[in-house]
Amino acid sequence: MSWTCESGAQISRWHITESIDALSQKYKELGGDWAKIVELGGHVRHKLAARILIGQAFPNHSIVYGSDGKPLLSPFSAHINHSHAGDYAILAVHPRHAMGIDIEETRPQLHKIYPRFCNDKEQEWLGPNPSILHLLLIWSAKESLYKAIGKKKTDFKAHLLVYPFDVKNKGFFEAEIILPDLHKICKIYYQCWETYVAVWTCLG
Repeated sequence: MSWTCESGAQISRWHITESIDALSQKYKELGGDWAKIVELGGHVRHKLAARILIGQAFPNHSIVYGSDGKPLLSPFSAHINHSHAGDYAILAVHPRHAMGIDIEETRPQLHKIYPRFCNDKEQEWLGPNPSILHLLLIWSAKESLYKAIGKKKTDFKAHLLVYPFDVKNKGFFEAEIILPDLHKICKIYYQCWETYVAVWTCLG
């Protein structure tokens, strides 16, 4: 499933039903090196799916990683970011602007830990009993912003502020980046389905 977001980003979401062997074969057909995926450690199935999405969109390209850990196309053709969770992998592509994307599966433990990533303003509008979907979307929004910004010292609680929003099946809300060298209000786009959410943003 692929679509173009209002921001100009191209989003591709893959429900992974294939075995590791089938994914490996598909990756090899794209010219990928299976051994290098294995060297990256766990989540081999997810990493293969992500690399296949990238390889299909950008044939004759390789993936390198910047000093901040962000994936980069070589040769450079567009900004990319990807994520995975459960049975899904997702890829975001923008021709001009840095992207961040995150996919998450429902995690009830967020009810216990959300004060660690939600600041006082967010906790005030969330109230004493926030919904798990609100918490999941806030976490994913901050993760996508963190990935788009690419600064390892960005603090979810201190530097990223999510504005109040109502949860729907899909839509957008706004968040603010508050860093010494970057102060910006961004649109955060999202989708909810089954037990998953996908959230993405671009710094355009």
